[in-house]
Amino acid sequence: MVFMSKQIHFLCSQKKANLLETVKRSAKEAVGTDIVVHVKAKNDDGTALMDEILQAVRSQSKSDSPIVGYIAKEAPEGKLLETWSEKLNGSSLQLADATNGFSELFAVKDAMELTCVKKAAYLTSSVMKNFVVPKLENIIDEEKKVTHSALMDDTEKAILDPSKVKVKLKVENVDICYPPIFQSGGKFDLRPSASSNDDELYYDSTSVIICAIGSRYNSYCSNVARTFLIDAAKSQSRAYEVLLKAHDSAIAALKPGNKVSTAYQAAVAVVEKEAPELLPNLTKSAGTGIGLEFRESGLGINSKNDRPIKPGMVFNVSLGFQNLQAETNNEKTEKFSLLLADTVIVSEKPQKY
Repeated sequence: MVFMSKQIHFLCSQKKANLLETVKRSAKEAVGTDIVVHVKAKNDDGTALMDEILQAVRSQSKSDSPIVGYIAKEAPEGKLLETWSEKLNGSSLQLADATNGFSELFAVKDAMELTCVKKAAYLTSSVMKNFVVPKLENIIDEEKKVTHSALMDDTEKAILDPSKVKVKLKVENVDICYPPIFQSGGKFDLRPSASSNDDELYYDSTSVIICAIGSRYNSYCSNVARTFLIDAAKSQSRAYEVLLKAHDSAIAALKPGNKVSTAYQAAVAVVEKEAPELLPNLTKSAGTGIGLEFRESGLGINSKNDRPIKPGMVFNVSLGFQNLQAETNNEKTEKFSLLLADTVIVSEKPQKY
């Protein structure tokens, strides 16, 4: 897709071109924009059509070297996009990174988008409350041997079939944001890219279980993460209490007019006051913006982000302590981590889902 002042150019197959026919009239009526479709034949690499699009860019610009915005950090995937990237880089056009512009555009959600986020969040929280928690309780009570990866598979099925948790959402509208994450036994990774390994769930005394799940509704994301303590040691309970307060403070700071960094600073202030010895173990961010993308990078909740918070923004507030030490000699419980995450919609009073 190439957006111009009065045209939007698409390079695609005939099948997708047929779908675009339905938006031609509405685009013209709504914003006075023409939809121009360049249909690529099955065995065509599309280079000639790309030349047509680049020529259209030049002809509609008053400059001899028009400026074209693109997303710099997004690597092209597939032969067609790789060819387009080569064409663009080899042209006389000036390229400018438009990442921040897109981030600003998508940051504030409209009413329809917020409804999708709320439905995704309702599904996510229902899976955690009505599937994951009872599942873990049953495994522990009956001393079953179940792997993290098996729990991941079962939880994914629950997300993809909302009726399993008594949520009335159409199956075709839901999806996972990432494979559900289960961790225990002293091996913890608090990064969003973490995965469930094939180790068995460990739930002896002073053990810690972390679960993170994310679901989509109509492509809009939500996320939740919880930490479960089994016969917790005093230091574990204390660290969890501090984390909970810090997490709540971060959420409370997500008010219109505040800077995004205010939320992380609020969390840090709690830890500094309640348990300063834990500060080195605090995650370096308290999450990111969330929406069509699971991570809206321009809305990272860290100490340096000075972007103003606006009503309608949505955040995945994710905060944790890494590599803490428990009073035990058991190698599977002596090292532990804690994680909490919730989906938060910014209004005059932040709403947690």
